[in-house]
This record gives sequence, structure tokens and C-alpha cells, in this order.
Amino acid sequence: MTDERREDEPLGVISIGAREIYYEVVGLRDDVRTLGQQGENVEETLEDHETRIRGLESERGKFVLPAALITAVATVVAAGLAVARLSGGP
Repeated sequence: MTDERREDEPLGVISIGAREIYYEVVGLRDDVRTLGQQGENVEETLEDHETRIRGLESERGKFVLPAALITAVATVVAAGLAVARLSGGP
């Protein structure tokens, strides 16, 4: 290999052989496979998180109505007691 330098090639003449190209292509193939597997793992994790969140939301909904009902009954009882006191009841 000669070390010629020309104006349009400031680094000189560079030769890259088929072996170097092959190794780079193989390395890129492995990188693409790894990225594909990571993408699948991310999708599985997102689906798992979505399932968990939906489960939590449905569990939370089970307690909203009973809590509201208990609060409403307690308010009515408290209001009834207050009216009874004001009216001079027992």
C-alpha cells in the first residue's frame, strides 16, 4: 500500500478489504438482532404494565361506591342528630 496524498483525498489512499467489510456487516447484523430482542422485551413490559394498571383501576372502582354510601349515611345520621338536638328531642 502506498501513502500517496492527493488534494481531493486529504488522508491519502485508503484500502478496505473484503474481510474488514464482512466483519463489520456481521457486527451490524448482531447489533440489529440485539435491538430487535430489546424491542420485543419492551413491548412485553408495556403490556404487563398496562394489565397491572387496568387491574388497579378496576380494584379502586370496587371501593368507591361503598365508601360514598357510608359517607352519605353518616352525613344523614349526623344531620338527623343535629336536628334532634335543635328541636329539643331526647
